[in-house]
Amino acid sequence: MSVNDGSEKRASYVPLQWLLAISLLTGIAVAIVWLSIRAERGLALKHFEGFLKGLQNDEQKRIGLIIFDNYNEYRAAARNWSAVTFESLFLSAALSACAGVVLKLEFFLRNEPFKKDLAAVMAVLAALLVTLSTVGGFHQRWAANRLAAAKMERLAYAFITAGSKPDLASFSGQIQSIAFERNEGIVATKNEP
Repeated sequence: MSVNDGSEKRASYVPLQWLLAISLLTGIAVAIVWLSIRAERGLALKHFEGFLKGLQNDEQKRIGLIIFDNYNEYRAAARNWSAVTFESLFLSAALSACAGVVLKLEFFLRNEPFKKDLAAVMAVLAALLVTLSTVGGFHQRWAANRLAAAKMERLAYAFITAGSKPDLASFSGQIQSIAFERNEGIVATKNEP
């Protein structure tokens, strides 16, 4: 006849508590990402669309819309790559730290096999996140899009102040140059100048 000192019952409830804690932390991380993705940026250019509607020249409107559409595209890409980049890095750091802590916990986690498995899974996930972020060039993609959005925003302000007869060929050339630099920044390797 075995004596039950309560340790078996406590060990069976610990994984549920940890799953709830991990679910809560994951939910908080997802909420932060969602809020950062939904945050309004480039509010000054909201008036640019109204400016374009007031233009009489269709060619000017077309160039202005291209500037505005490219700005919105680059800004959205920068926002999304920022979320992916920094969430990967922060989550990787958190998982790495938690993997080490889990192995040392004696009071909360008494089930040794579960503790080792949980720490191993956290360490593997942390390593995968860093590897994917680095190999995928997440930071490089974020930076290229952010710079392109800033250049396009500057071009929009120049377009607004260009007067009634802007040099449309010059603006078209600048749009093309910014788009090319953006793509070049995404695919460039660190060894290239």
